[in-house]
Amino acid sequence: MNKLLFATSISLSVMLSSCGDKTTEETAENVTVETPKDTTPITVNEETKFKFDFAIANIPSPVGSINELSSWGIDYNNGLLVDAKKQINATNEFSKAVVLGIYNIDMSYAMVNNKGEDVLKYMKTVVTASDALGLKGAVDQMVGKRAEKNLSNKDSLLKILDEIFVKSDSYLRTNERVYTASAVFAGSWVESLYLTCKVTESITDAAAKEKGYKHLWDQRFYLKNLTDLLNDYKDKKECAALNDELKKIHSEIDAIKDPKDLKEANFKTISEKIYALRASLIK
Repeated sequence: MNKLLFATSISLSVMLSSCGDKTTEETAENVTVETPKDTTPITVNEETKFKFDFAIANIPSPVGSINELSSWGIDYNNGLLVDAKKQINATNEFSKAVVLGIYNIDMSYAMVNNKGEDVLKYMKTVVTASDALGLKGAVDQMVGKRAEKNLSNKDSLLKILDEIFVKSDSYLRTNERVYTASAVFAGSWVESLYLTCKVTESITDAAAKEKGYKHLWDQRFYLKNLTDLLNDYKDKKECAALNDELKKIHSEIDAIKDPKDLKEANFKTISEKIYALRASLIK
């Protein structure tokens, strides 16, 4: 199961602003489009790439989690999201990549709720963030005409959003690119956890709230896989600091052996850790 990053040209961003107004069953997923090839020499360490692929294959997509939230019947609230115009103090490549992952999920949240205007805002921010990391050209290349052919189909757009970057062996040619992709995914996962908790917090129906608690409890499996992936970068200060916080969240969830034992008090302490971590990433 593969994930991450969706970004393309400003002209495509303008077209995407209509995504909330159209839904059809038509799709052009199988359209073949010629795009320029990435000529970056392949220098990635095979063991690093294998560990990355294994971890990603065993972590459900953050975009998929956000799509599930949209089925809970809770009204869309863009007040939960990072301001698309906010100037975030990301001073290194890792932090910039994490923030890109956060914006990616905020855009997904708007997309699954058919909020075309907000999709446009976050698309522009994602394009800018990608450009700052030197990634925009690579993403443009991977999207190509595929997205343009699927503008009327939200599910197809989400599929494209879900596949780009991590899936692409043509992109993951160097260890540095694998590290960047890991950081983007970590940011996406933190934002997915944050939105899961915020949406669950707003639920008043007991049965629906229980569903939110169960969804959070299920994350113990996937957080372990994510922390194992980030352990490979323990020599990198910023990554190690983020991973330490993720491990604390994982430990607290993992200590609960049955989802029925996750009560409101447990949810509160876990969610507060998630909120604090997210806040530290977007300050």
